[in-house]
Order: sequence, then C-alpha cells, then structure tokens
Amino acid sequence: MAAAAASENELNILPYVYEVMKSIEKDTNDVMQTMNELRAQFQKARECIDHLPGTQHSQEEQLRLKSILHQQLMIKTKLLMNYKSGHHFDLEPKKNGDISNGSSLI
Repeated sequence: MAAAAASENELNILPYVYEVMKSIEKDTNDVMQTMNELRAQFQKARECIDHLPGTQHSQEEQLRLKSILHQQLMIKTKLLMNYKSGHHFDLEPKKNGDISNGSSLI
C-alpha cells in the first residue's frame, strides 16, 4: 500500500504544470528549471507505462485474452450460482436402467 501511494506521488504532474504556469506569469528566471522538472515527471510516467502488465501484447492478442477471460468468468459465475442454489448433483434417475429409483448402490 505504501509503494502504491509513493508511485501516485511520483506521477503527480499537475503541481509541476502549475509551477511552470506560475513561473511564466511572474517572468522569473527559473522557468527552464521548472520545465525540466516537468519533463522529468513525463519521463517517469512513460517509464511506468512501459512497465504496465499487458503492454507487450498487441491489441488483437489483448482482445483475444479478454474474450477467453470473459468466457471463464461466465462459466465460473454459472457454477457459483448453481452451488449457491443447492443444485450440487443431478438427482434424476438414469433412463437406461442403471439406477431405477434413484437409491444408492450400497
């Protein structure tokens, strides 16, 4: 959790934009320094984007993986609903005569 908070602070670009605008308004000499700080923040953002999971896959591959994961989600959701509703087993007797009245074989 602390690492996530630290990375959010590292990529907070708006204060740097504000500082650039403020230094331009005041016509101070540190405009270039604040611009360099803003560039550094953009570079950090680019590096973070490069390290995001899934960016190594093409768009088609990502869509295919998304479709597979969606199908798995639907199957698991259906299984979970069946489990919650109490339909654990199919209790209908088989028609070919294996179990005629649904009783156990013990």
